[in-house]
Amino acid sequence: MIQYIVQPGDTLYSIGVRFKTDVGALMQANHIPDPNMVYPGQILKIPFPLSPAGETGRFPDIRQGSSGPFVLLLQSQLTRLGFYKGSMDGMYTPTTEGSVKQFQSSRNLQPTGQVDVNTWRHLLDDTRGFLDAPPYHADMLLSGLLMVLSADKAVFKPDEPVILTLTKINLSGHTIQLNYNTSQRFDFKLAYPSGRTLWRWSDDKSFTQVLGSVSLAPGQVIRYTDQFTLPASSQDGVYHAFGWNTAKQIHHIKLHIMVRIQQPIT
Repeated sequence: MIQYIVQPGDTLYSIGVRFKTDVGALMQANHIPDPNMVYPGQILKIPFPLSPAGETGRFPDIRQGSSGPFVLLLQSQLTRLGFYKGSMDGMYTPTTEGSVKQFQSSRNLQPTGQVDVNTWRHLLDDTRGFLDAPPYHADMLLSGLLMVLSADKAVFKPDEPVILTLTKINLSGHTIQLNYNTSQRFDFKLAYPSGRTLWRWSDDKSFTQVLGSVSLAPGQVIRYTDQFTLPASSQDGVYHAFGWNTAKQIHHIKLHIMVRIQQPIT
């Protein structure tokens, strides 16, 4: 399933129309007893859209040679589930195809290497991950705007760099404009297991106090990547990584993943 943040003016009916599902399915997926009980900021699970004819509408069939945001979404899901360790480049290469076949076989699907409606359903509804898979968190923050936060791996040693990537993908058929109060466009934070901040990307930077905007065309992908080298004194434990876009519409929504720091075994 995809997660969606309810916006002012949204209703279950309008959300259902937008994502090609119905009010009943939304109520069932989110345990909502009254269709009027939705409010801005609420996080809803969006059931994977499937029409009676078996067509996805929003999620096209893709195969080797395909490229674009849906391939990136595919690679992100396969990475989260531990099947893909290649580049998150939005290119459907033989490596991507091999990962798709492995995933299909693991779910008793025909290993065609082509991502059809049934494979999409398993990819987006499946919550089974692997401990050694790079951590990953995705949210549909606005209609059609998917944000993905990921780390380059799941376990780090002290003195190693933690590489974080924040990706925004316009899956809609229209241009999405994000508005900013300053020249800052994103931020990352790494926190100790206790919650105390270890590192924040913006702390040693200055930003112009000027209004700005970024427009994402349909299918456009924008990535922000940075890294922080862990102190040699870092203790074993589960640390918290956050990433967010600083646009006025979504700056309050932080994506969260957990990474493990572990001393090498000697």
